[in-house]
Amino acid sequence: MRGASKVYDILAEVGESSSGNLKKIVKYFKKYVKKAIKNPGGYRKGNIAIGADFSQFYPSEEELLASELGKMIEKIVNSHSREEFEKVKVQEGIKSQKIEFNEIYFRHVDVMGSGRFFYAEKRPEKKEVII
Repeated sequence: MRGASKVYDILAEVGESSSGNLKKIVKYFKKYVKKAIKNPGGYRKGNIAIGADFSQFYPSEEELLASELGKMIEKIVNSHSREEFEKVKVQEGIKSQKIEFNEIYFRHVDVMGSGRFFYAEKRPEKKEVII
């Protein structure tokens, strides 16, 4: 059994998803990608009766953090024109680079009489973002 999750605490420590915080987000992203490689999630038999897949994915906290941080970076990159983003990189002291991560998302299942259940899914292809 897992202990209490630290995901929310770590994301709060990272701060908001903004261009002024990009350097910190990238730093944490790199840290948690390395940790996710050492501690990957896995698949376990799921309870189909309550909406799980036969083989249900359970991410590690490190994988979940790498995914969330990667999505934050992607959001920042996509919210600027290329020219604006080049200025952000100069201001933040960030070199051009490509990041890759597995996106983890959640699906919601309403099982009549049993309540709501949320299940993690991992997209099969890695996402790439050019910083």
